[in-house]
Amino acid sequence: MGTPLFKSTQTINKLSNIEFSKEYLKSVNKAIESGFAVDKSNNDKDKKKYLFELRELQKQYNKFLHQLHKNIEASIKDKDYDTFYELISYELDGLLNSRALLKRSIEFYKANKNKKRSEYLDKKINYKKMIKASSSVVYTKVTKATYNPSNKGVKNRSVDLFVKKSSKYIAVFARNKNPYSITINVKGEYKNLGYADVAHTFSLKPDSTKEYIKLYKRNGSYTYSFSYSWIKGSMDAKHDDSYQYRLPFARGTSKVVSQGYNGSSTHKGASSYAVDFIMDIGTKIYAARGGVVVDVKEDSNKVGYSESFAKHGNFVTIEHDDATFATYYHLKKFGAYVKVGESVNRGDLIGYSGNTGYSSGPHLHFQVYKTTDARSTESIPVKFLTDDGVIIKPKNGSLYTAK
Repeated sequence: MGTPLFKSTQTINKLSNIEFSKEYLKSVNKAIESGFAVDKSNNDKDKKKYLFELRELQKQYNKFLHQLHKNIEASIKDKDYDTFYELISYELDGLLNSRALLKRSIEFYKANKNKKRSEYLDKKINYKKMIKASSSVVYTKVTKATYNPSNKGVKNRSVDLFVKKSSKYIAVFARNKNPYSITINVKGEYKNLGYADVAHTFSLKPDSTKEYIKLYKRNGSYTYSFSYSWIKGSMDAKHDDSYQYRLPFARGTSKVVSQGYNGSSTHKGASSYAVDFIMDIGTKIYAARGGVVVDVKEDSNKVGYSESFAKHGNFVTIEHDDATFATYYHLKKFGAYVKVGESVNRGDLIGYSGNTGYSSGPHLHFQVYKTTDARSTESIPVKFLTDDGVIIKPKNGSLYTAK
């Protein structure tokens, strides 16, 4: 509890003009004195006093950090880049932990960084790019297309629109030929056609067709055309929160979590509830839950810690019976043991871990997620069954044994 607070002392000394900094430094001295007393006496009274001083130190640190954030806000409002740069030049624990403030700080920095670069904010920007780039490749790939009566779109699309005409109306259908569910958004342009209001965003099950709209003919000529976009997964999916996932490695073996839920590095946004397990390249990966394989990439051996490498990560994605998905990411080249359309059971071998794509070292990135609309997804916190019982929130640095 005390260590990161004590580490901040030197930095806060440099920011002594910030309100509450002096109070914090006084609390540090009191906590240090109490710590020495505990080392000498080791009695319960001194221990309680030390814990009290640590709590007070945390309170003073929080007050200081709150004031620092207010000063950063003020420097942005006043367009004072020199002051802003000075305030964000020190990597304090909790600095810019507000997403709104971080967003404003990055925008202000981007507009002024030609004056002076900040290594701290450059790191923050790269992390955000990494999250967005990785998500767009694996979780939120949106496909766009059009349809009109003259060309009727492109043949052999896995998701398409088609019409059936009668003397009174034109029925428009959406068709999903994929082995997985999708969510589609359709926009139409009509001339001299009547229609009732309908839902423009909806889900389609695997290999299914659904009527989207009826366009009623009026006297005279008419025209119609459509644009649409779709994403893998059903926005109607409801995760079975009672399900206990198997750890995705061999029974009886143990792996360390290098980054858990809401990890400070990359587990934000659409990947908030992902888990990274440290693994040697070539470690066997097993299905944490059964389902149907809906996506596989295994042709890459490229790796690097920049946005441009995100598309090179190998992975296997499985759709579960509740229409949620699990993705196993960073697999080795030719490391997939399954193919699209194949059904797998819990505990089946599905691939081999690696170090591909946007990665800083060999590990497996595991994530369960669902589709929320026709362009985005959200990750889902899950329970893991381990040798020590059910784990609700995997912790960084903890060792877990597969059962």
